[in-house]
Amino acid sequence: MLHYLILFALPFVSIIQSIAQKQYNLKSKNPNAGLFSAVTSLIALFFFVITSGFKLSFTLKLIPYALVFGVCYASAWVGTLEAVRHGTITLTNMIISCSLVIPTAYGIIRGETVTAVTVVGMALLFGSIALVNLKFDQKNAFSVKWFIWVMIAFFGNGLCSASQNMHKIHLGDSYGHEFMIIALICATILLFAYVLLTSKNLKAEIRVCLPYTLLNGTTNACLNLLMLVIIGNLPNIVLYPTFSALSMLFSFLLGFIVYKERFTVYQYVGYAMGVASIVLLNL
Repeated sequence: MLHYLILFALPFVSIIQSIAQKQYNLKSKNPNAGLFSAVTSLIALFFFVITSGFKLSFTLKLIPYALVFGVCYASAWVGTLEAVRHGTITLTNMIISCSLVIPTAYGIIRGETVTAVTVVGMALLFGSIALVNLKFDQKNAFSVKWFIWVMIAFFGNGLCSASQNMHKIHLGDSYGHEFMIIALICATILLFAYVLLTSKNLKAEIRVCLPYTLLNGTTNACLNLLMLVIIGNLPNIVLYPTFSALSMLFSFLLGFIVYKERFTVYQYVGYAMGVASIVLLNL
């Protein structure tokens, strides 16, 4: 029961990240998403070091899983930023959202039971993601650069979750903080290298983004910590689709109620399908 409570609490934690990101974009004249991502990763790293109480115990068995997560974490951020630069944000978000199929498939390969109800729930979720993100305006032009970057983001995001699963399966509940510390050191180095190669005016932007990255980084760390708690205790085929659907639903409520965003008929239908998928996936 506790693990299901954590699962249903995760989207509330995730939505804080959305608020921090939204407010940063509203307050900054020239938002630097790469810098925002790098500082977020650094703050999350500090969070895991401090909350460990400096009682850390490392093992060589941990390193491969942590490095895979770190590289994929940084790849997901950079891939998303570059994909949006070379293509539409709507189609990019839809494809990245579908990356949940990677950890879900990993769970199925490991022998998790797939029922007819689960299949229908997954189909509704993918249909929901498509309807929410696509505006059907005929402007989603294909480009090779966009496709390459969105695939990097897709696999980076999906393999982050898969590597957390592998770590939990092979090392149990041990080394959770150590896993994230190694991973975030790797990710922070890669992200700051990306920022230094692509950004021009860092000093001014750091002052603007720091308050929002403090909130975003701390929340991101909490989210990853809670995920480590429930991974292995809930089936992947329930965990990831449910988290994705709930996050999408709460994002809709945040945009509709707080930021007064309005949507198309297709998007309203998509959100309704998302709610239905949550119910089916948890039967």
